[in-house]
Amino acid sequence: MTMSTDPLVGHILEGRYEIVSKIARGGMATVYRAQDLCLPRIVAVKVMHEGLDAELAERFDSEAKAAARLINPHVVSVFDQGMDGDRPFIVMEYVPGCTLRHIITQEAPLTPVRALDLLEPVVSALASAHEDGLVHRDVKPENVLISDRGHIKVADFGLARAVGNHTMSATSGQLIGTVSYIPPERVTRGSSDERSDIYSAGIVLFEMLTGHKPHTGDSPIQVAWAHVNKDVPAPSHYLAHGTRAERDIAWLIPGYLDGLVRACTSRDPAKRPENGRALLDLLRRVRHALTTGQMDDPALRALQTTAPQPDVVITNPVTSAPGGSTDRSTRRRSEPVRPGTASIPPWSRTPVSPHTPVSSPDAPLSPMDRQRIPARPTSHSRPRSQSATSRTPRAISRSRLAQDAVHRRRRGVIAALFIVVVAVLCAYLVFHFTSSRYSASELHSTNVVTTRAVQMHPGDTGLAERPSVHGESSGMHTVSQHI
Repeated sequence: MTMSTDPLVGHILEGRYEIVSKIARGGMATVYRAQDLCLPRIVAVKVMHEGLDAELAERFDSEAKAAARLINPHVVSVFDQGMDGDRPFIVMEYVPGCTLRHIITQEAPLTPVRALDLLEPVVSALASAHEDGLVHRDVKPENVLISDRGHIKVADFGLARAVGNHTMSATSGQLIGTVSYIPPERVTRGSSDERSDIYSAGIVLFEMLTGHKPHTGDSPIQVAWAHVNKDVPAPSHYLAHGTRAERDIAWLIPGYLDGLVRACTSRDPAKRPENGRALLDLLRRVRHALTTGQMDDPALRALQTTAPQPDVVITNPVTSAPGGSTDRSTRRRSEPVRPGTASIPPWSRTPVSPHTPVSSPDAPLSPMDRQRIPARPTSHSRPRSQSATSRTPRAISRSRLAQDAVHRRRRGVIAALFIVVVAVLCAYLVFHFTSSRYSASELHSTNVVTTRAVQMHPGDTGLAERPSVHGESSGMHTVSQHI
């Protein structure tokens, strides 16, 4: 469907919002760019698709109410709500720019500080939502909007529900949200709370640091159950087995940042930060440690409560949706363990048989995607050019953060100062030694000259000229006294 054939382009909703162009189409609704005829502003209008059931319509209606309750500079504002015939629509703030998906596609892997700078506003928005009793339930890069001025806002709270309500659609039986970021409890229990958003935010952070999603599969059901059966690896360990450029980035990720990612993406919700506010505090502490060049933080590193991937990880067969394939791959990875990493027994890998099909990921509903950005041709799957058993993991030093440029410069300055001090000390010792030898030599020369002068002028001592034994003895005694 093109903009020229979209029947809503040029249409005026409720006599006020003139549809100018289509921005994006998703599973529940289409987002348009519109002109507000009452106020001189451009807005984004999300119009629900025709033919959807009553429960989806009710969920769509709850989107406006949920988002309107949030007051945060990092949340897309909701201005109005209405009906166009039998189709409800929502009028939202229009944010010209791009999405976090564009940043990841173009720039990832990102540096640790850059990744945390982008994630902090997202977590701030989640903290406000959680304090109001709301769960986003669909945190992903497509829903993170970045304006032309660099302002970051979270969009599409359309899947948000009051905490305590069920998150599964009773009529369709489909999981809501994108499976690449879905928390395990959504797959196994069909319910969500604040910690579900924490898990999704941790997956987004992992993707920014590595440029890849942690789990892949041939079908959405396989990806969803990978979140249930597999731990998310530490970003530095993941990159250590990648390309040369990725290995260079891996050395810049300190242990406490790995710990933050592993804590957020723990398969056990009880081991994650309890809500957005708790995660925001941890994130700011980690960012402060990074920007101040802190080499280690045992308290933050202790967040890494789950053990690294064992040497052999077997993906059990998963019953897929009709037409889906079954993943029977066996992956062998020997991952280096950083000193201080907690080691606990590995998770049970016996999957629960899925009882509900998983819907394919919805297209982004972001009001900022005016131009669709093509995905990179390369797959998120990591290349397997070598056999799994022949790969040798890169050794991890005891202090990997020392490779950081900040610490290399600091060590260089310290080394230069040490060399200068040693050079000055050596120069002083050489000068002192040379001066002492010169003084001793001068004194010795003076004594020799004096002795020779005395021997060459015997008359000055009062000695008799005629030689005699007694005279010679007296002369020697006189010279001895003179000296």
